[in-house]
Amino acid sequence: DDKPTLGDMGVMGGEEGDEKQAKMMKLLEEADDIEELDEAKLRQLVLTFTKAIDKNVERRMKFSDDPTKFMDSEIKVHQIIQDLQGVAASPDLFPEFVRLKAVAPLLSLISHENTDISIEVVDLLKEFTDVETVQEEGRNAEILLDSLISNQMIPLLVTNLERLDESQKEDQQAVHNTLNIFENLMEVAPEVAAVKLSTETKLVDWLLKRLRKGEFDENQLYASEILSMLLLTGGRAVKALTEKQGLKKLVRCVAAYRKRDPESLDEVEFVENLFNCIVSTLGAEKPNQLAFAQADGLQLMITMVRKKRYTQAAALKVLNYAVTDCMSNCEKTIECSGLKAIFKAFMARGKVSKRLKKELEATEEHVLSCIVQLFIHLSDVRYLRLLNKFRENGYEKVERLVELHDKYYSRLEDAERKYQREHPDEPIDEDELYMRRLDNGLYSLQMCSLLIALICSAGETGIYERVVQLLNQQDSSLKDVKEILEEYHANLADDKSGKKMKTILNNVIIILEGLLGTAEKEGEDAEAEGSEEKKTA
Repeated sequence: DDKPTLGDMGVMGGEEGDEKQAKMMKLLEEADDIEELDEAKLRQLVLTFTKAIDKNVERRMKFSDDPTKFMDSEIKVHQIIQDLQGVAASPDLFPEFVRLKAVAPLLSLISHENTDISIEVVDLLKEFTDVETVQEEGRNAEILLDSLISNQMIPLLVTNLERLDESQKEDQQAVHNTLNIFENLMEVAPEVAAVKLSTETKLVDWLLKRLRKGEFDENQLYASEILSMLLLTGGRAVKALTEKQGLKKLVRCVAAYRKRDPESLDEVEFVENLFNCIVSTLGAEKPNQLAFAQADGLQLMITMVRKKRYTQAAALKVLNYAVTDCMSNCEKTIECSGLKAIFKAFMARGKVSKRLKKELEATEEHVLSCIVQLFIHLSDVRYLRLLNKFRENGYEKVERLVELHDKYYSRLEDAERKYQREHPDEPIDEDELYMRRLDNGLYSLQMCSLLIALICSAGETGIYERVVQLLNQQDSSLKDVKEILEEYHANLADDKSGKKMKTILNNVIIILEGLLGTAEKEGEDAEAEGSEEKKTA
């Protein structure tokens, strides 16, 4: 921290100090005029650049205690970095820049003792990795990008983050620019960038610390975005996070919003990124679900669902991911008084604006899926407590469930009719049709149908009769429910999770067929009895 910067070196007493400072300012102003480059000028510039770096290193080693002796060489390096902005403006020179072996000397300056020099290099690298430039320039940009990565740009930048002091405006901007570079790399080379950032550096450590550092600011938001992007790649990035107790740290970050809502749109985005990070981690491996519960994550999500603050929808999504295919977490959800919170969200009704409609429907999807998971994985007393929810208060939960079933069933029919009107001559493609139906709420309808099947197969006559009665009122029946589940079964993947759900669906479909057969026989018997009575009369 006590190492001199360009600013420090200009602050000296007497006429000599004034003269040196004036000279430095003049050189810096001149450096702002970027000269247009061609290959010949670039070769000369790179030669001058490497000599200037060598001279600066030599002067620093020889006169380490006297900045005045190496200030001129430092200013020269700074000036040439400014001139190299001309390379960023001429992507056709990228291959020549690499051929001249200029990349390694440039990257060496990231760790320069003078952070002003380092900050200038970071700014230049941001221009070199600009997504639009890389995409437009193709091979030229790829050559430079490959060289930057192979010459250790990523670890050098991550290490540099540790020494930047964000209380200083220039350092704060350098942190932002560094994160910008990482974002660029994640967009243009996601697999390579994800592996290097998460496994070959301590970036995940730094990001986790930055999420909880001081008051909320733009760089905190950016850190959450980068971490979210990394975790979306799964695998090694998620492993790097969990090895650093990352889930526990993310839970602590989210806990700050248990009693308050975000105060700005940027903070809203920050909170959403935090929840997305947790979701990506939970969806990767079962041990992460258990670690989340051990970090009191389940209890926190249940509290947030109950509080009905801004975070309720995100908390329900996380809770859904936490209990999916995880018996232990399903059981713990009951122990944490989760049923009351979940069914309060399940029963939520009311008109909402178009802006909030998607959020409401996402909430309905997650709460339905969550209840399905509880039914699948609970047993004994816990299962009976869950089932009783559909019996209490005059079967109000059954009424709500059938109401949701009708909502999504009707929407799918309306959407398909509209599509057919707009595309009357288009042949039906079954895969496209299924994807269209998913876009219009099919998954929520599948969860409603599965939930109806599960409660009807529980052996509770009162629940079963109420379901049948309500479906009839909606001009529907258990036959429609069965058809939705058969479509769901036909489109499931053959992975471990898909095979498990297929087995569950097979069982409930068989039970529904039995119920439908019984109902049909009872109807025939009733009809026969009626005919007999007429004959007798």
